Amino acid sequence: MMKNFSLKQSFFCARAEFIKWICDARMIILGVLLIFIYSFAIEPLKSNAELMGEPLNILEPFIAIANSGAILLIIPLVFLTLIADFPKIDTNTVFYIMRVGRLNWLFGQLLKLIFMALSYLAVIFLGAVLPMLSDGFWYNGWSNVATKFSSRFPEHSGNFGVQLLPENLYNQLTVFSAAVQSYLLVFAYLMIIGLILLSFSLVKHKTVGFVLCGAVISLGTAFCSIKTTLMWTMPMANSIIWLHYTKYFREPVMSMSFSVSYLAIFIAVLLAFCIIAIRKFNYDNVAEIAS
Repeated sequence: MMKNFSLKQSFFCARAEFIKWICDARMIILGVLLIFIYSFAIEPLKSNAELMGEPLNILEPFIAIANSGAILLIIPLVFLTLIADFPKIDTNTVFYIMRVGRLNWLFGQLLKLIFMALSYLAVIFLGAVLPMLSDGFWYNGWSNVATKFSSRFPEHSGNFGVQLLPENLYNQLTVFSAAVQSYLLVFAYLMIIGLILLSFSLVKHKTVGFVLCGAVISLGTAFCSIKTTLMWTMPMANSIIWLHYTKYFREPVMSMSFSVSYLAIFIAVLLAFCIIAIRKFNYDNVAEIAS
């Protein structure tokens, strides 16, 4: 029987599990990710800024990170590793579900997933912004390093720092708009990964869900790398802003409203599946559920 829904009970459930997640030893992986991001994306941009003698906008490194195909392969994979045991269902969990009610437990897991995705992205955001505070500037405009480096240093026009902020970005969007959209779109991507895990766990096929998450990430990366129209069937392409635009023309390659609708519908379908699955959730066989 479904117990009455209580947001307070769901929040307490999410808070307790989120704190345990933060204290997990696997969080050391996040430190390694930040080091990788700094050397892979931030250093090339800072190197171009030093060569040009101009400051970067402090938001530009984060925008570059959230729009890099290589890094956007790593970010969801690391997130998947960090939430590999989500949702944790063991003997104790089963009794907890029976006590608080299925719906309260499910919404607690959804809140926990939101907390995990937001905090994970927040750490990446801070890891990109903090190194720029001493020599960057805060303004809703792109730096000369982003927009004019290639014209001033044509011999360096092909370096990786230039590729991190393509014309498809700075010719089409303001810095603030690019930063906010990047954060929200990648957040939606991470939510999809977590909801796939949750959905398959509720039907006792968590391993299949984990493999499917890996396939979604891998196929999305492959399709984006070869720029096939199939990339729009995957969350990754719909999460990368610059892929939606050409370098100069306002007419988009793919409408941003399509991507927002795609991600929202994907999330809504997974949420509906989770609600149906939790109503049919059978915890008579504890050993089967905990496996």
